[in-house]
Order: sequence, then C-alpha cells, then structure tokens
Amino acid sequence: MAVITTGQIVDFLDANLNDGFQDGLKRWPEEYSQVFNVADNDKQSVKDSYESGFPAMPVKAEGVAATYAKVIPGIKATYVHKTYAMGYEITEEAIEDNLHTPETFAKLPDALSGAAMETVEVTAANVFNNGFSTTGFDGVVLFSTSHPLLAGGTQSNKPSTDADLSVTSLINGITAFGRFVDEQGLHRALSPKQLLVSVDNWAVAQELTNSEYKPYTANNERNAIMSKNLDPVINHYLTDTDAWFLLADKSEHHLKFFWRIRLGGLRKSTDFDSTNLKHLARMRFSVGYSHYIGTYGTQGA
Repeated sequence: MAVITTGQIVDFLDANLNDGFQDGLKRWPEEYSQVFNVADNDKQSVKDSYESGFPAMPVKAEGVAATYAKVIPGIKATYVHKTYAMGYEITEEAIEDNLHTPETFAKLPDALSGAAMETVEVTAANVFNNGFSTTGFDGVVLFSTSHPLLAGGTQSNKPSTDADLSVTSLINGITAFGRFVDEQGLHRALSPKQLLVSVDNWAVAQELTNSEYKPYTANNERNAIMSKNLDPVINHYLTDTDAWFLLADKSEHHLKFFWRIRLGGLRKSTDFDSTNLKHLARMRFSVGYSHYIGTYGTQGA
C-alpha cells in the first residue's frame, strides 16, 4: 500500500523552504454534462429500450379493409454502474514533522477530487473516442455507415469517407442530419445543435460557426453555416485531434450518464495499528448511449 511518509515530503521538512505548492489542483470546468443527459439512479443497473413508430399510411381502396400496422420492438441498452475509489494515507510522523502543514496536506483533498473528476471526464469522452471501434447495442459502432433499421435497411451517421473539419465537411454533416429517418423509414425532424471538437480544432470550430462570411475564401459569400446557430463545444478529453462530431439538442439524443453515487466528501479515519491517517474518495456511475440517432461523427482525414 502506498503511504505518504516523511521521505516523500523531505523538502517540506526543511525550515529554509520558501515555497511549496500542490500540483493537480487546476481543473477545466465540467465538460461531460455539456454533452450527456445526466441523471441520478438508485438501482444496480439501468435499462433503456425503444420501439418503432408506424410506416407511411397506404392507399385504401373502396370497400376494402384498412391496413393495420404494428410497432416493432427495439433493442435494449444496459448500463451497469462501476465503482471507482482511491485514497491516500499519511504517516503520523509526516504530519507531526511537517513544518508547512497547510501548504502540504490541506490541498490534497482537492487534488484527490480533481483526480476523480478526471476519471469522470475521460470515461465519458471515451464514448466518442471509442465510437469508431467499439460495437454498441445494434451490433455496429456508434458512428457507422450501416446502422440497421428495425423495419429493414440501414442508416448512416458518419461520412462514407472521413474528412477533417472544413466548410464542405460540416455542410455535409448538417445535411446528413436533415436526411435522418426513423426505424420505419419516415423522415425524422432533427437538426444539429452542438459541434463537438477537440482542443486542437477549437479555432476552426469558431471560424466555421461564427464567421459572417464563408471562411478560407476571398469570395464575398455569406456563411450559410452561421444560420444553423451551432454551438461549438471544446472537449479537452477527446484523444483524436481531428475527429469532430455533431449532436442534436440533448432532449433529442440518447447519450446517457447515470450517477449511482456521486463523489462526496472524503472519508477520514486513523488506522489503529499504524496510526496512519487515511483519506478515501469513492463514486459509482455508468455512461454510454441507448441509440445513435441525433449524433454524427468522423475521425477526420
């Protein structure tokens, strides 16, 4: 077991120390909740499912019985909450001999909370990071050209050829949203709300969504993308620097984050035999998606 002893804080035992600072405290504002539908849950696991609507209404000939249709059951998605925990332990001697206790130990709880939230953000971002390689509820990856429809056929939520973020590729993505259909093949009214990019693409995202005139051209053309009111969202935990994503409003997509036990205050106790002081943080959550609709993504060129 890792224990913080006087050996790890030898500099802080030096009376001549001028400044001692704690790393790991500065965090980006919360990002996962900008994208995911976040909810608390008091069960061991969560299940989501869906069903189709009806197909287009056919012509009824005079004197002939009307057609009766049925809905088609969908595919369930299961979220199993995982437990995450970590702590730190300090010897009583390190506490007694530390000449700069406020500077050394008082900020360790904040550093532990920061480490926990890093896990939350990275795990949530991995839904996108793994969205081109890990199969989901319907047997294909999250961003695929061949999502099976319940009534037959397939649907795509990625370009046939991956493309870097540009005027053309973004227009194609917005257009793809306008072509989404439901499980019976009926047109689905969906528009993208967010443009999700890595920190490496922040400038391009801003230029494409907020420029009055079309970027990267000398022609005096209006920027049609600006009329879509896309919200550029920067995520520092996306690992592919040129991947980018379009997302519908959160009420219209099914990216889910469930808190079973939120990160709370640190648990503290003193070990009777060693007299070490222990601090522990713990949380439980699950994250994923119940359907691909309302999402579009590409890995970039």
